[in-house]
Amino acid sequence: MIGNLDKETANYIVSYRFSSKYKRNVLMVRSKEAGHHFAEHTRFNLLSDDDAIIGSRDITEDIAKFIINNFDKRGDTESFDIYESDLQAGRLLTRTKRDIHPGDILHTLTRSEQSFTATGSKLESHWPIFQKYQETGYGSIIRATMTLHQVCSSRCHYCSTIARNRKDSISLEEAKAFVTQLYDDQAKFNQEKFPKYNELYRSVAGSDIRLRGLILSGGGQPNLWPHFTEFVRWASERDIDLGLITNGFPKNIPEDVYEHFKWVRISITPEDASPHYVDGHFNKQYLPQTVKNNKDVTVGYSYVVGPWSDDDILRRIDASMKENGFDYCRVLTDCNLTRTAQLRSHDSLSERLRRLGYIDESGNPVNKFFHQLKYHGTPDEAESLWESGQCYLQVYNVFWDTTGHELNGKSSCYACDSITVLAEESTDLTVIASQRKFNHEKWGTVFNDRVERLFTEPVKKYFDPRSICSACLFMRNNEVVKELSSRNTYDNLKPASDVEHVNFP
Repeated sequence: MIGNLDKETANYIVSYRFSSKYKRNVLMVRSKEAGHHFAEHTRFNLLSDDDAIIGSRDITEDIAKFIINNFDKRGDTESFDIYESDLQAGRLLTRTKRDIHPGDILHTLTRSEQSFTATGSKLESHWPIFQKYQETGYGSIIRATMTLHQVCSSRCHYCSTIARNRKDSISLEEAKAFVTQLYDDQAKFNQEKFPKYNELYRSVAGSDIRLRGLILSGGGQPNLWPHFTEFVRWASERDIDLGLITNGFPKNIPEDVYEHFKWVRISITPEDASPHYVDGHFNKQYLPQTVKNNKDVTVGYSYVVGPWSDDDILRRIDASMKENGFDYCRVLTDCNLTRTAQLRSHDSLSERLRRLGYIDESGNPVNKFFHQLKYHGTPDEAESLWESGQCYLQVYNVFWDTTGHELNGKSSCYACDSITVLAEESTDLTVIASQRKFNHEKWGTVFNDRVERLFTEPVKKYFDPRSICSACLFMRNNEVVKELSSRNTYDNLKPASDVEHVNFP
């Protein structure tokens, strides 16, 4: 029975109830999809009328009532940013939001951010494929991400796929076939069909036009996939740079497997969201010896800041990086927030990093932390960027998500991995919340068993990004591809020589 401390919406069941884990009441947000994944919220951000974050506070019964009463309008993420004056009034007040711009944020784009994230900075290193696209209309898939399954036992508040359904695991044969098409078959295709551009790319990048960088992802721990070890060893026999995104390390995986990766990024979940953190502390988790102090593998942390964050965890991240010889920690905000809320959170994050001494007064990092300034685009930017209605990420990138694989025996590829978090501002009081799951009908390109169509057929418009991706997080990357694909000459291009991991543009 739904009471005054419960609410059922189109996508979620929201309940304020006792948690045996916390030994107190929490606000649970549970997806109504078949997977029934959920997050348990204990804190929210309190905001001032000038749109600044005062700080995080406990969710009491009164706060839970306020969130539940306004959940339909504010959604599963924005509901946890609450204005103090709204609480005092007992309702959402009409207000003029702070006009905040990315340039207002204390931030400096560093070599680390350019090397360890996809900012568009590495695309110039592959310029012949964009000349090929301009002159022929054909794409070249040099970067791919695979979700091997959807398994995750963590309950992250900001999970980008909390609405996923099943385990949706793929077979070893399917994984190998996907890579073979992008690696062997694509190289042969370009040798025969486009020898001019293939030779030009070889002179610039030292390789045929084919898959150069492969990221393994999926759920929270791709290394829980039963075929993980065998697949990594097989893939490492090819000239492909491998990357791994995981929130933990199963102890049954041979530790030497991780030496095959160019980089490993460890996602730090909200500490109370993971069942694997000893005593609820991320820095007590098991780490393979092969990822510690390894000069041949770039290893870093990724941490999303939100109401669950405090100064202590940032200090412990700093200490853990030093203890384990890690290369960086990327800190960023919840991408499920709308643009205004996201930039507000970035502003608060940069101030916290400055106060703790992790960045200087100009936003330059003073240690291994770097702040990734990642934020949503706007409808005006979308109209200007995509006047032809074509997403440019399709030219070089593919993301294979396994959603629906159990039911259909195949699953869809997408142009990027961030479509599930496209939250948009509709009015001052209402938010168009992110979908938090992959939707083939909306954003899909080809199915995994037809991935060759992305390079054997001219690039086509599978969807119009102006209408369904106006909050895109990768507008800068799109802009770079657009510019590289429309140049009159490539003679003066000088790719940055100090940026690492160029095969993961």
